Amino acid sequence: MEVTVMIELVFVLCALIAAPCAALSAVLVRRWTADSAARFAATVVAVGSVAAMCLVPIRLMTSHEGNSLLLESLGLNVDWLAVVVLMLVLGLSALIQFFAVRYLRGDARQMWFVVTANLVTASTAVMVCANTILGFGLSWVAAGASLVALLAMYSHLPQARGGARRTAISFVLGDLPLITALILLAVSADGDVAFADLRNAMAGLPIPLATVVAVLLVIPALARSSQVPFHGWLPATLAAPTPVSALMHAGVVNAGAILVLRFSPVIGESTAAMSLIFFAGALTLVYASAIRLIKPDVKGRLVFSTIAQMGFMMLACGMGAFAAAVFHLIAHGLFKATLFLGAGSGVAREARQRAWPARQVTRWPQATAAIAVAISVPIGSIVAARVLLGVELSPASQALQLFVVLTAAVALVSTLWTHFSATTALVGSFAITGLAFGYTALITLFDRALAFGPVAAAVNAWWLLIPGVALIALQLVLLNRPGNGATRRLYALGLAAGTPTTRITRQSIARQIGAPS
Repeated sequence: MEVTVMIELVFVLCALIAAPCAALSAVLVRRWTADSAARFAATVVAVGSVAAMCLVPIRLMTSHEGNSLLLESLGLNVDWLAVVVLMLVLGLSALIQFFAVRYLRGDARQMWFVVTANLVTASTAVMVCANTILGFGLSWVAAGASLVALLAMYSHLPQARGGARRTAISFVLGDLPLITALILLAVSADGDVAFADLRNAMAGLPIPLATVVAVLLVIPALARSSQVPFHGWLPATLAAPTPVSALMHAGVVNAGAILVLRFSPVIGESTAAMSLIFFAGALTLVYASAIRLIKPDVKGRLVFSTIAQMGFMMLACGMGAFAAAVFHLIAHGLFKATLFLGAGSGVAREARQRAWPARQVTRWPQATAAIAVAISVPIGSIVAARVLLGVELSPASQALQLFVVLTAAVALVSTLWTHFSATTALVGSFAITGLAFGYTALITLFDRALAFGPVAAAVNAWWLLIPGVALIALQLVLLNRPGNGATRRLYALGLAAGTPTTRITRQSIARQIGAPS
């Protein structure tokens, strides 16, 4: 047992020091070439991701379900949540940095990216594995500051400089409530508090003050995940190069959910805090989905897709479906990194799609068949998944399962409405059936592995009907372009709302053209 614990400690330390060593080695190796330094740093982070993967069999072999005493003495909490997120953070960071070696080759700011990207990775890894609230808070602030420095990579461009400024303002506004809440918790406990002792620390606070602390902890989670009303900073970062966007959208924006999960003993006991998370996530989901349907550019659609996905993740947290939120965190990070790294091919694909013929006029037999398939297949697949897999899901997880499958059904009916064929209906039906079975199995796996307890103040699952109906209505209205006058006005308003503005001054114009101000 002691040998296994020591081996686990070695792999944990290797995973945590990989990114700082990568940043330091990049500075030292730069005396050769920037390209060699970037490649060497990416290799070091890849080694750290392998060390994080080795933690999975080690934890399966050990008998302890939580954290070992040796790791706790070092201020580390390496539970299943930390292991899963650590693999995601280090693995995506290594992949993105290898992509950036070629993408930024010859760029004068290549080393800026290598150093700041590894600082973001390092602070995020420490934040995930922090065992105390002060350790979490310090790494949280460090991750935000590192991200702002990363976004300042092209600070000579007004749009990039404006995006970094808006991000910094949003992070400061969100971090001040976090610092206040951590101070209140530390004062009530006469010192730093381990996450395992959060309930005892909250017991010493009056109920009104405990509610205030819980709400203060929700605000930074909303700000870091670009939720309403802090949603403006993420679209303002479109000037960032593709590797920066991939790292930010695939990993950094997920930090809000990590905060909610780590502080769930505090937030989960407050009805006000859980309601705030749910309704902010629902509002963000509907708003960002509407803008995503309207945005004409590839990268802009990806940005608002990220905001909508973060809204769905926060909505799941508000319902108490923490395991489902972790699953969506992992899934979003993987596919969003893929989409951003392939954004260049997406531009070419969009250009080809503009040359496609106009949509066919749908006749009533095709429309009736499309609606029948889109309704019957999701319901049948959900029932079959529950019966054949023999799993018991919580009401929140069942609602999310139905929500996800019906969202896919809306996409299916939109496709069949314009391009109805037996092949399309068959392929779409198989896809939705596979989605229902896969989602049910994976949610059950995450629920058993992470073992989150019941959440006392979780929002009732029936409230999920509101964003669900709103999303279906948006899909039907906004895709009906040009439509009537109300649809065109809604389209114009959404297009304007999704376009970030940059403050242009005489000095910035003169700086661009090289003329005296």
